[in-house]
Amino acid sequence: MPRRGHSTTIGKFAKLYQNRRASEIRVLGEMLRREQRTQLNQGQEARSAREGVEAR
Repeated sequence: MPRRGHSTTIGKFAKLYQNRRASEIRVLGEMLRREQRTQLNQGQEARSAREGVEAR
């Protein structure tokens, strides 16, 4: 019976591509979270600037 899993050549390539996809997904997730934080912070700054103008 042939060996199965990562010990085969095909399995090694599959693991390589799976790890690469997982890494890309992780990077995209980090970029998305960073972008959302930036937008949230900009919204809060705009809101506090408007409140400062209204208080005058």
